[in-house]
Amino acid sequence: MNPLSLMALLPVIEIILLIGMGALFGFWFTLLWIIGTAVVGVYLLRRVRGAADSLGIFATWVGAILLILPGPLTDLLGLVLVLPWLRKLTFGIWMTKNLHTFVTKRNAGGHVYEGEIVDIHKEHRVIRQVDEDHDK
Repeated sequence: MNPLSLMALLPVIEIILLIGMGALFGFWFTLLWIIGTAVVGVYLLRRVRGAADSLGIFATWVGAILLILPGPLTDLLGLVLVLPWLRKLTFGIWMTKNLHTFVTKRNAGGHVYEGEIVDIHKEHRVIRQVDEDHDK
C-alpha cells in the first residue's frame, strides 16, 4: 500500500479505533485519553530544545505532534518516537527485518563484479605440502 493511500485512510482508521476504545473503556475515559495525550504533546513541544542528539530531538518533535492528534494509532506512533528506549527497540527490529532489502535496493543500480576470494596464506601452505610430498 502506498503512503498516500495510508494517509487517506488514517482518519477512518482513527475514528474506528476511537469508537472501539469508547465502547471498550467508556466515553469519559476516551475523552480524557484524547485530552491527556494532547496535553503531553504540547508539553513536549514546548520542552524540546537544541542539544547534541538532533535525530532524537526531531523524533520527539514529530512524536509530540502525533500525540496532539486525536486517535490511538497516532498516539502509539507518537509514544514510539518520544520514548528513546522504545524508539531504539522499534528501529532495531525494523532494521533487522529490512536491512537486506534496503542494501540490495540501494546497490541495484551499481555494477556487479564477479570474482573469487583467494586466501593467499592457505594456498601457500598447500604448495609447501605438495613440495614436501614431491621431495620424498
